[in-house]
Amino acid sequence: MPISTYVVKVVSRCNLNCSYCYMYNLADRTYVSQPAVMREDVTTALSKRIVSHVARHDIPTVHVILHGGEPLLLGRRRLRGWVEQVRGALEEAHVRSHFSVQTNGVLIDDEWIDLLADLSINVGLSIDGPKRFHDRHRVDHQGAGSFDDVVAAIRRLQAHPRGPRIFANVLAVINTDIPPREMFELWQFLDVPGMEINLPHANHENRPPTGAMPYGDWMIELFDLWFEQNRPDRHVRYFENILRLLFGHPMSTDNIGGRPAGAIIVETDGGIEPTDAFKCCEHGLTKLGINVLRNELDDARRSSIVRAMQGGVTALCATCHACDLRDVCGGGYMPHRFSRERRFDNPSVYCEDLQKLIRHIRQRVIESLPPEMIAVVRPSAVRP
Repeated sequence: MPISTYVVKVVSRCNLNCSYCYMYNLADRTYVSQPAVMREDVTTALSKRIVSHVARHDIPTVHVILHGGEPLLLGRRRLRGWVEQVRGALEEAHVRSHFSVQTNGVLIDDEWIDLLADLSINVGLSIDGPKRFHDRHRVDHQGAGSFDDVVAAIRRLQAHPRGPRIFANVLAVINTDIPPREMFELWQFLDVPGMEINLPHANHENRPPTGAMPYGDWMIELFDLWFEQNRPDRHVRYFENILRLLFGHPMSTDNIGGRPAGAIIVETDGGIEPTDAFKCCEHGLTKLGINVLRNELDDARRSSIVRAMQGGVTALCATCHACDLRDVCGGGYMPHRFSRERRFDNPSVYCEDLQKLIRHIRQRVIESLPPEMIAVVRPSAVRP
């Protein structure tokens, strides 16, 4: 599958030191040798590689996600120059693009909001629950919590005349010590349209954190709160994608659905890598030995790990192929299947949780439909 989404590590350092961080605090330590920021010659090479890849595969639009570390550590002047350089190269080649940034929010002020709005960059902020939970894990390098700074950034974006145009969602890593209702109430307090949820990056070697509830039960309770609220202006993409897949909608993301994923990572040194969540597996796994300074993007698609990612359900283990939920779950996120013995030939470490969640969502949908509709719904979508 051609590459249409580019997660670009413009910075390889962070002003927070989150305990669960897959970039800096799990199995992989390669960040130590990464340049702190992306050089201009790497940016130029990246732009050329995207343009040539788009032309070769006739891709209509690309999405560029500024990532890190903390991408705003690049600074306003350099970030403006980086985006203008990449966007200019794409526009010159008549490539449509949109840009976004995922930030911890600590540095957000009015000047940042004006700059991001000037550049039409959408903003996603990370927040991991109420203050007493967030500040346990999302701390700075002196151990101080960041909750108050993140909420201040959200309020600043909401109050700024241009903020609502670029800001619409927060991202949370699931912590099952947080009562789901408290998490839901925090979302209502923040008054943000979208809340993305991510399972902690873990696998059969590096097990998920244990908390007060199983992950499946936690997600079920949060789903029920969201589903029963029934507000069209409140979105949890993970749940919405499961609903789409249950009804046969031909969509997928890299963490659900099992269809080929057209995304790639580019590190600060120009290294082309598969999704950075693989850093939770083992040291150096993401290093393919290819770089935008030397290689075309198609070279990444020839690596075994990227081929497996893009193979979708064809790369799943026998257990997943035998499962009736295969085409909804898609085996879960590929990094979550890893073990040293069998590599990725395993079900997800979250397999039981995903099955429980998907079956629950399917049953809730069935119960919400009028009888005359159930008869015309695709049978696999409503099979108990």
